[in-house]
Amino acid sequence: MSQRSLRVLGIVLILVSTYRPLYAGGPAYVAGSSFFDPGVKGTPITWGQGLLTYYTDQGDLSPVLTGPAADAFVADAFTRWTSIPTVAVAATRVGQLSEDVSGANVFLNADGTISMPPDTLATNTAEPLAVVYDRDGQVTSALLGQGAGSADPCFTNAVFAGTDNFSTDGHFTHALVVLNGNCASTSTQLPDVKYRLVRVLGRILGLGWSQTTLNPSAQDLGFTIMHASDAVGCVPITKCYTSPDVPKMDDRAALTRLYPVTSQNLSSFPGKQISVNNTVNFHGSVRFVDGNGQPAQPMQGVNVVARWIDPVTASASSTFVASSVSGYLFRGNAGNPVTGFVDTLGQPLDRFGSDDPTLEGYFELSGLVIPDGSGQGSFRSRSRRSIRYFRKLWALISHGKCSLLELRVL
Repeated sequence: MSQRSLRVLGIVLILVSTYRPLYAGGPAYVAGSSFFDPGVKGTPITWGQGLLTYYTDQGDLSPVLTGPAADAFVADAFTRWTSIPTVAVAATRVGQLSEDVSGANVFLNADGTISMPPDTLATNTAEPLAVVYDRDGQVTSALLGQGAGSADPCFTNAVFAGTDNFSTDGHFTHALVVLNGNCASTSTQLPDVKYRLVRVLGRILGLGWSQTTLNPSAQDLGFTIMHASDAVGCVPITKCYTSPDVPKMDDRAALTRLYPVTSQNLSSFPGKQISVNNTVNFHGSVRFVDGNGQPAQPMQGVNVVARWIDPVTASASSTFVASSVSGYLFRGNAGNPVTGFVDTLGQPLDRFGSDDPTLEGYFELSGLVIPDGSGQGSFRSRSRRSIRYFRKLWALISHGKCSLLELRVL
């Protein structure tokens, strides 16, 4: 099955009265006009060649996850992403950190700064990912605030992480993951910790948050693992989600877009499938219309959602669904002379997101796999946005050869 584009024109009618942030499967970071090399502007930031090496803590995570068991726990969480057949990414544990990271060497100073071991710092790009086992929660409390590492806030603080260094050629060079041992003290807690760790590792690999499916229920198997937040009543997590730590279609497609398997890198990822031969792509630009009803100004922030049409029931699937927000590669707020051109930390506002006008309003849904393996099927697509006053959108999808998918813009 080859990857092709679709030829479709459609009009979308929407009426909404409230605003909320929009997310969809895609990159968390896109190289911008400052800091990064000009040649990578507008390119999602990833780990170089899809290869991530990590180092784990010397200590135990908890009584039920001693050092070796904790290492195996982390390695298994990584496989949720690295085992996707069309994704060229690998994570390899290459050793231990130089110390047992704990409250003895991670602490808040009187001046508000935080002391940490050198091999966990953002500047230590020789050890790209540090995985910390915070047995008693003191590291978590030092980094997130007093009491954050106790057993009470495990719903939010069981695992946290961040990518904290980039190279000018558009790659991550360092990240930190912290697991709170107070949230893994019994075996019954481990499924929730695994779920949260897989989500965090998705972010470490470069995935953004998604709002592809907004109905979190045990019956809705398409609810992405990379959704932005969980309902507070989801304890244990299986109360709300079936197979909670397994990436869904949108998750898999989004990671495939970041790390496609190609003929050039296939030898580095034995057993994988060349993405372009085994997935389907459609893309385009969402635009306003002018007074003559013709496509005009590109529109940012439209959530384009595609659902597989079950060939047996002819109904849209709630399981096989993916989305992309228009303009996801384009910069948002680049600043102006009145508001300034830097954020509160003094960083340029245009360091993420391209200023290339051809990317304004652009969306892409690639990496989609026909779920029944037949190589034929159709998807139904809908554009959704929470905005004020806009009555009509023109969805102009790139022209190309007809594909195995039928895109219906409703």
